[in-house]
Amino acid sequence: MNIQLDWFGCAPLPKWESQIHHALERFAAMKPVTRALVRVEELKEGTPRYHISMTLSIPGPDVLARSWGHTFDEAMIKLNATVHKTLTMRAMNARQLTGAARGVKPSHRG
Repeated sequence: MNIQLDWFGCAPLPKWESQIHHALERFAAMKPVTRALVRVEELKEGTPRYHISMTLSIPGPDVLARSWGHTFDEAMIKLNATVHKTLTMRAMNARQLTGAARGVKPSHRG
């Protein structure tokens, strides 16, 4: 997996980088990720202070998620929840599309 981290308005802390890498490993376990772009912004004025955006290149449509929070941890929790929900919904929809029909509807019976 190719990972690109962009930091705007803040210095990268080792704790933050490890949180991002850990999240990317969990997402890669759910679906193979070829490329990940993560952008972390810290705004000096206004609220919420931290904005995180993530783009995951996966088979099928790419996943784009954005989150924001007053702390980095809050924004990261929201981002993890958003990406996890998107990946699980796509997996569920893929299973439904490939599943066989359970039976014939009553209106089609003879």
